[in-house]
Order: sequence, then structure tokens, then C-alpha cells
Amino acid sequence: MNAAIMVGGLHREEYKEFFLKEAQGEMNHIAEFGQLILGLGGLPTSEVALFATNKGWNGRNREPLRKPEHFIEEAIIMERDVVRNYVQRMDQADKLESEGGDSKIHGRYIHIFLEDQMLDSRSTIDNLMQCLEI
Repeated sequence: MNAAIMVGGLHREEYKEFFLKEAQGEMNHIAEFGQLILGLGGLPTSEVALFATNKGWNGRNREPLRKPEHFIEEAIIMERDVVRNYVQRMDQADKLESEGGDSKIHGRYIHIFLEDQMLDSRSTIDNLMQCLEI
């Protein structure tokens, strides 16, 4: 959402639309995780995870980011962190599954859910890298 607001340049409108679409996709992920948590008997919270990015500032001269490629680079960094997190959580789901009983069912369900999320994030990385022609 921040990128959609802050992006500048000649093709600002196209990038704004692109970033708004990405933000909506992230909101859908939040809703899917909320449903997973509820389905497993938990209660979702509004706590937000922090990512180790440069938080919208150009590290060289402390200017706010405005170029589309800077936002895309930041998104790649965040999505890579997300993929690593999903892989770690899938390993935890596998351990839960090995406990047997209902844990086996929950663990398998969580693993499949996370695998789907991971594939989506990995696809986003590939798309973003193509935007930068990497």
C-alpha cells in the first residue's frame, strides 16, 4: 500500500495499480490465515510481523524511496523472507503430524496450506524479478 502511495515517475499510475493489486493479494493472505487459525480453534490477532528491510528509505542518502524498482526490490526481499518462514513452519507442521491422532491431521492440513502459500509467494518473487529483468 505504501508503494502505491509513494511511487513516482513517468509510469506512476501503472505502478500504483500494480502495487494496489499486490496489496489486495496480501490482504487475501491475511484473511486465509485468519480462517486457518479459526478452523484450528485459535483466535487470530492483529499483531503484525516486522520485516528487516530499509523501511522505505534509500540507505545511501536517506531520501524516501520513490522509484518503482526500489519498491520491487524491497518486495523481493520481503517475499524471500516469507518463503523462508513458510519452509520453517512446514517443518514444524511435519513434526506436529508425526505426533499422530488429531495432530497428524492438523499437521498435514497446515503443511498443505503453507505449501500453497509458499508457492504463491515464490511465484510473486519470480514475477517481481521479471519486472526488474533479473
